[in-house]
Amino acid sequence: MSSTKIYKRIFWIKSKKFKIRCAEFSLLKDKSFRGDILIIPGLSEFIERYEKIAERFVKNNYRVAVLDLPGQGLSSRFGNPETVIHVSKFNLYISSINLIINSLSLGKNAPLIFLGNSLGGFLSLYYQIISKNNCDNPCSQPSITISMAPMMGLPLSKNLSFIIIFINKILLLFNLSNIGISNNLASIASFLGIAGSNVKSSVSKSSDYWKNKDNINYYGQKVSDDALKAYNKNNNLETAGPSWNWVSCAIQACNYFFQNIRKTNISTPTLILNAEDETVTDPLAQKKLISELKNVEEVVLPSCRHDIIHEKKEIKVLFWSSIEQFLNKHLC
Repeated sequence: MSSTKIYKRIFWIKSKKFKIRCAEFSLLKDKSFRGDILIIPGLSEFIERYEKIAERFVKNNYRVAVLDLPGQGLSSRFGNPETVIHVSKFNLYISSINLIINSLSLGKNAPLIFLGNSLGGFLSLYYQIISKNNCDNPCSQPSITISMAPMMGLPLSKNLSFIIIFINKILLLFNLSNIGISNNLASIASFLGIAGSNVKSSVSKSSDYWKNKDNINYYGQKVSDDALKAYNKNNNLETAGPSWNWVSCAIQACNYFFQNIRKTNISTPTLILNAEDETVTDPLAQKKLISELKNVEEVVLPSCRHDIIHEKKEIKVLFWSSIEQFLNKHLC
């Protein structure tokens, strides 16, 4: 199995408003695949982070596609400066997902499987809400959804959420909503207890996460070094946290999701992999998701942080066994 040759290609898809970088992984063969997996990354992430995961799925006879979401990776950037992750609306993400599905005909000859991490975990479900409520433009629906540490809410108090939305409306008047949120403001919000303890990290350079001593001690020097290789090879992958508009849109998108989940019939078999030591997103919103979904299984990964895919060996064993059992159960 280790000598199996994996086909990989990197390509770009252009729309009128943006372009996205995509990757396709598969075996070179004529037989049908067990499933088409679309990996939807988290905030600030990019294709290179998922190559090993993609290759493992490919060796088990899946075709895998990954994309750089708009505003990050090597896809179109809109922030000021460009390292700031900015989108005008979250529907831009839905459009990018549709682009890669249609370009590769994902789900046409094999079941379509969404696998999303953090922001991508949210988008894998948000996509189903948006597309099912958009009768004028029907979209392909996944047969299975796997969501890792989904960003179902931001670790912000209600009052702070209202303040952010209000400030963003003012910034929009001056075309400044694409600027980033400063580290100092994030630190003050954490100190006052109106934002999570990790929000400063969320608005900092993405590569700094892997230079942090606490993270190096937790994940190990090798994992940190491996995570930094992509940045060292291409500094254009660097990001510096989300814009004011991105945060405002995220708050409103999460609210919209929970306001519409009951009247939108999401019956897709869904596996939620949650981290026991979640501090990056809102764990209460993740629990609310479990109670609202109709066809869901939850696996809580013990002593696990938000960044599940870089976790320790024993967590990875549980991670993979949970996914494989779920897929075996729901794929004929």
